[in-house]
Amino acid sequence: MPALGPFYRQIDQQIKLIQSDSWVDVEIKNREDHVLIKKMLLDGKIDEYQWGKPDEPPEGVSANAWREFLDAHSKVQFRHMLNISNLEKSITNDNNLIEFLEAYRDRTRQELSLLHHIDFRAGGPLNREISREHGKPYDNMFMRMLTWAPSNHESGTWEIYIPAGTIKGAFRKRASQIMKTLMGESRDTDDLLNILFGTQGRRGRALFSDAYLVDPIEPERAWCSMDGVRMDPKSGRPIEAAKHDYLYAYGNQLKFQFKVDIQDVGKEDMEVISILRHLLLDFQRGDIPIGGEKTNGFGWIEADVVKLTWLTSESDDITKELFGQRQLTQHGVWKRLELKGPEASEAFRPVKPISHSEKEAHASPPLAKAGFISHRAFGGYCGVLQVEAETMTPVSIRESGGPSYSKVTEDGPINGWDFFSFSPPDPARRPSQRIYALPSRSIKGMVRHIYSIASDSRADSSDISSLNPSDSLFGWVGKGPNNALTGRVSFSFGQFDQPELGWFEVPYPYGEWQYTGSSWKQVPDSSAKKTLIKDYWRIFPHTPMAPIVNQLDGFEPKGPNASYFRAIMPGCKAGLSIRFWNLLEEELQRLIWCVALEPGLAHKIGNNRYLGFGSLRLKIKPSSFLIDWTKRYAGKSEEGWQVPLSAGDWINTKTISNYSILIKALNADHL
Repeated sequence: MPALGPFYRQIDQQIKLIQSDSWVDVEIKNREDHVLIKKMLLDGKIDEYQWGKPDEPPEGVSANAWREFLDAHSKVQFRHMLNISNLEKSITNDNNLIEFLEAYRDRTRQELSLLHHIDFRAGGPLNREISREHGKPYDNMFMRMLTWAPSNHESGTWEIYIPAGTIKGAFRKRASQIMKTLMGESRDTDDLLNILFGTQGRRGRALFSDAYLVDPIEPERAWCSMDGVRMDPKSGRPIEAAKHDYLYAYGNQLKFQFKVDIQDVGKEDMEVISILRHLLLDFQRGDIPIGGEKTNGFGWIEADVVKLTWLTSESDDITKELFGQRQLTQHGVWKRLELKGPEASEAFRPVKPISHSEKEAHASPPLAKAGFISHRAFGGYCGVLQVEAETMTPVSIRESGGPSYSKVTEDGPINGWDFFSFSPPDPARRPSQRIYALPSRSIKGMVRHIYSIASDSRADSSDISSLNPSDSLFGWVGKGPNNALTGRVSFSFGQFDQPELGWFEVPYPYGEWQYTGSSWKQVPDSSAKKTLIKDYWRIFPHTPMAPIVNQLDGFEPKGPNASYFRAIMPGCKAGLSIRFWNLLEEELQRLIWCVALEPGLAHKIGNNRYLGFGSLRLKIKPSSFLIDWTKRYAGKSEEGWQVPLSAGDWINTKTISNYSILIKALNADHL
């Protein structure tokens, strides 16, 4: 049986690859069905009587394929379908598409199977060998495009990029939210959006290009990895079926560049051009996220306008209104203005505020027809919590990918794990100077766990119209289509500033060690002691380090029956931000309490929490703020629309369920 291990792993990898592009297989099968039906039409095997009967497929054709074909050709009369020349051309086109899709599918699977797209998994004797040989393709990877070579003798190459549709979609979503917030949900709002971004059959004023790397680098060096796992609230252990890993782009060298072309601008377009200028300023501030997993710290980027080119046939009032008295130069038939760097950015500032209707001030978050809080506009409470995290005991969160340290012994390999950092999954490619951080998903999971208790969210959410308080705020995924909801809070990574790290050894099993009263005691033949709230939520009490834990001077493995890792030492600080939008007053009060807690209380995060690791204090900083949308786009400075948020003013313990139990369970006074 051991010899079959690699064979089974290859099968698992192939299954994962097949699942990654199943839509291609569906489309190939669809095209093959079309070719079959068209050949039957050529051969006279389908008559006009059958053509009008979607529930009577010809022999050899599936019912679904027949209905789909008739639906796709519903506007074509049967006699026109029998045109031999058209049928032969159509069959040739379908066969060409099938050939293209098969080649694309094979190239895609080949790309996904490359070593740097495979995650690290445990395998081998006693499951102690960490290698890509035991892995599978990452669950989430950055978008890339196959660029075709100009010759049949060369292969195309894959290049990471951000599709124009993704950028345009992000800008349009932000514009729609802003305009519906300030101007209301009306035909006029939709018309302005369509003028700027276009609609079916009509091109918009703004055309977005794809975004490509300014300086392409080796793909293997562009990626960092992060593991995500959902924890069982009752046991505190990871749920195997809910594990997710990410291969994401990060680093100063990963700078993308794209263009926004604004065409055929007339005097009547000045309002939409001003809206676009507000959007670009938002993009520069980092307020327009790109891509997925936005509530988990991904996609929040900052941008700069590096170049501006304006072409006009004459120096008219539009040019003066947009750019003042700047001089234009002759460029062929055009008069041109070209600005670079800060001057370009400053020149494209908004010229007029976005009009605000007093009756559209959203005192409450917008609701969808199903009753849940919608994202279509901004309302209620929106803003940013700037948070400082300080470690109270050593914190252990294992790096993603392979272990940075390993030693082969008679008992097999023994691994040493560094703390999580923004680093490639391959240990050989990690820099010596690393940026250590608290992963965004870990922070979000930690706060969500406390929020679930504080809102008494034990009941499962049956559907999108009946969400418990925790799922309503942090997001929820149900079964079936249109049964998922994005959260209304987004957690950033918590980057440490000059952290101190230390090596630790934790022998196992350690369940017979129990913290009772005010000291650790060894109780033979016992299991780990659990603290449960309402017999549903597990809480790890704050304790000093258990006697079984040993601090080491370095990676000094003594045997296989222990884990070896580096932890962030007490007293180290990290900075993070929590963005929130469309919150009810009670939700914001509860969220602030669950983040800041109260004096003497603290959070727990990371691994080995049972043994005293992971105690963490969060402090909401004075730089936190609420957003006043009536002033946000009114030409005010940041101080004009950022309303200071003092955490103490928002603490309301009446919104906290299980309050007395949480006060006792989260007490950290004795540390």
